[in-house]
Amino acid sequence: MTTAVDVLKRAAREIGYTESPPNSNRNKFGAWYGMNEMPWCAIFVSYCFYDAQLPLEITTPKGFSYCPAGVKWFKERDQLFKTPQVGDVAFFDWDGDGNSDHVGIVESVDDDSTVTCIEGNTGSNNDSNGGQVMRRKRAIKHILSFGRPAYSGEPSPQPELGYPAWPGRYITLTSPLMSGNDVLTWQMRMISRGWNLGNDGSTGKGDDGIFNERCHEALMKFQREKGFKIDGVLGPMSWNAAWETPIT
Repeated sequence: MTTAVDVLKRAAREIGYTESPPNSNRNKFGAWYGMNEMPWCAIFVSYCFYDAQLPLEITTPKGFSYCPAGVKWFKERDQLFKTPQVGDVAFFDWDGDGNSDHVGIVESVDDDSTVTCIEGNTGSNNDSNGGQVMRRKRAIKHILSFGRPAYSGEPSPQPELGYPAWPGRYITLTSPLMSGNDVLTWQMRMISRGWNLGNDGSTGKGDDGIFNERCHEALMKFQREKGFKIDGVLGPMSWNAAWETPIT
């Protein structure tokens, strides 16, 4: 049973990976796929889904390397959409010619005009062949379409263990500040662990449902304590750890 969360967790573990040597297209994902030293954004997406046990068997049992082939495959299965959901495969069209130039995995739908994706072979100076795995905020106007994999549904371990499932939204310090019941739920749990997140809310310790700078700093300290990547992003690992790990 593979969910969008499973695939995104796998993709997020690769953030920061860089091909070596630079500008060579030589990378571990291409080596795995059997097409090293080639543009590898689609190969990275294929790797994440294959490793999460939901292979996108588009051109090979492992996945695909050519973005237009991915668009065609999803379209033939009526799994191609114009509006995004978390876990979708986003096919980018930079020049508006109707052909996909790049691909990534939708990590969050930020608003009506932008999404955040985890992408392979991107970079600050080259969106489609930059040699890195990165988290990128993207304008939906540059996305041709969204392929929707056949996920098995939402994960169930958290409710069975007696704590709330990660809500599927990555939370971090933004402007304007992110807010909601998911933020409040996490704040209440952190306060129960002994963290003071401010002076607002019903407890006077910061349970106001707003992810502010105090929450961001506390999250990074918590991530450091648990040996996680210190990125200040409240994703599934940091969320689950707030309930799973012992309170000391």
